Amino acid sequence: MKRLLCCSILTAALAAPAVAASLDSYVGQQPEALLKSKPDLAKAYRNAVKGSDLPAWTKRLAAGKSAEIVTIDGTRYLLTSACSSKGCLDERIYLLFEPQTGLASGLFYLPPVGNEPGDTRTAFSRWYGMPADKATARAIGGFLLERANSDAQSLADPSKN
Repeated sequence: MKRLLCCSILTAALAAPAVAASLDSYVGQQPEALLKSKPDLAKAYRNAVKGSDLPAWTKRLAAGKSAEIVTIDGTRYLLTSACSSKGCLDERIYLLFEPQTGLASGLFYLPPVGNEPGDTRTAFSRWYGMPADKATARAIGGFLLERANSDAQSLADPSKN
């Protein structure tokens, strides 16, 4: 039993740098390039959005933001986002990928239209591929919604940056 535990710990310790290195290889790439060059991410994304009612442009993620590493509750994820051809103030999709589990989740975000009182457009945003664990889903959801709101505010009023 001790030998099995020792081997499991050693295997996990050796695998951790490999996961970190593989995550680093995604950084700086555009979402469309990631879907073409990283089959694990492409598969995870397609599985996560399967059956979701999303616009056609979300299948290829052509116009987007370079991927970066983010940490949510101690777990490292790859984060990237893409915008519709109408622009990032119209529709945006966020993709969060964890290579260790091979799972993707995210948010299809509809930013509010300007400062119109009573604007409910954001309420029609949609989550996809969220983890079954409620605490993890809450943490991911909170992070993505905060990022989406921050990005929308920055785009709507670049002078405040």
